[in-house]
Amino acid sequence: MTIYLNELGLACALGSDKQTVLNNFLAGDASFMKRDNTFGIETVIGQVDDNLPDLSTYGPYQKSRNNQLALLAFQQIEGKLSKLKSSLANKLQRDINIAVIIGTSTSGIASGEASMQNYLATGEHNANFNYTMQEMGATAEFIALLAQANASVYGISTACTSSAKALISGQRLLASGLADIVIAGGVDSLCKMTINGFNALESISANHTQPMQETRCGINIGEAAALFIMSQEQSEITLSGFGESSDAHHISAPQPEGIGARKAMLSALESANLTAKEINYINLHATGTLQNDAMEAKAVASIFSNITPCSASKQLHGHCLGAAGALEAGLCWLLLSTENNDNNYPVMHLLADVDDNIDEINLISESCNIDKKLNHCMSNSYAFGGNNASLVLSRTHKRS
Repeated sequence: MTIYLNELGLACALGSDKQTVLNNFLAGDASFMKRDNTFGIETVIGQVDDNLPDLSTYGPYQKSRNNQLALLAFQQIEGKLSKLKSSLANKLQRDINIAVIIGTSTSGIASGEASMQNYLATGEHNANFNYTMQEMGATAEFIALLAQANASVYGISTACTSSAKALISGQRLLASGLADIVIAGGVDSLCKMTINGFNALESISANHTQPMQETRCGINIGEAAALFIMSQEQSEITLSGFGESSDAHHISAPQPEGIGARKAMLSALESANLTAKEINYINLHATGTLQNDAMEAKAVASIFSNITPCSASKQLHGHCLGAAGALEAGLCWLLLSTENNDNNYPVMHLLADVDDNIDEINLISESCNIDKKLNHCMSNSYAFGGNNASLVLSRTHKRS
């Protein structure tokens, strides 16, 4: 069964609409990553720099930054959703079942942090705060309200694979007939908990992150919202394959030989019925930590050798945690879409000092001469506990 990705709405440090994000991604523009210490740590962050929507009409307990980012992305897909819902209702002659699955790792916890600060200072929580704002399903429920969903609505929180798994779960709901349309993706917003938590793990970089570089020393945190409309109604891009694995090597460190990562990629290729040679581009998980990058390079090299073009987009928008999988699948969607009229490949920003100690893979640089057309892209996501996911997105009609 073919599952189509009919539309995409997204916002991240690279921009708040598809074309802006694509243009800055293709340019390898890292200027949107800003030095910051407002969260208590001197680091670089990827923050959405836009006027976020007003949530005052949605009730007192919906006013979280996570929901603002979600609404910003939803506004980009609501027109397509309305048309698709009407078309399917006419075609099937019945009410259409809409499901919502959202990956997140922070939800609205920034609102809880602000309320706790007020409590410590005054003995009272903020009047507009309710604990439900920071529950993991809160953003899924908010998007379900916007979409008037009437089928399954839930959140997934598996750290950095959360929203990749949301897309996989959406595929399964559609394939099983439990939904006609699924809104799937991820939303995560900046907060003290994640930045200080990763800093406690000695994983935060004080400077701009440098994936795959010899001098890499950690990650930069970002925020994002990325929402897909998924259905069986034909459009130009499909979720053609996916793979999952859990190697359970360590609670926070990756399995060094990349066993789980390799298994997820191979499973994704198998379900897409593609060979490694047919993948035109890989968006690497590439966090900029010593262990993750070395593991992923080893796993990618074992399947794709040093042939398939790869890049690490987190240096441009930050590591968006629960939203990372959907955001980076969204970048692949943009590369494959007609938005990318010239079929361009992205530029990798930092390639001055690639680590000679990691396995050789084909990292894209400005000097690369790539003549292959983009028809199939892979996006990798790896998470704490050895939780791994790989997605394959494909054009419905190949470019010649």
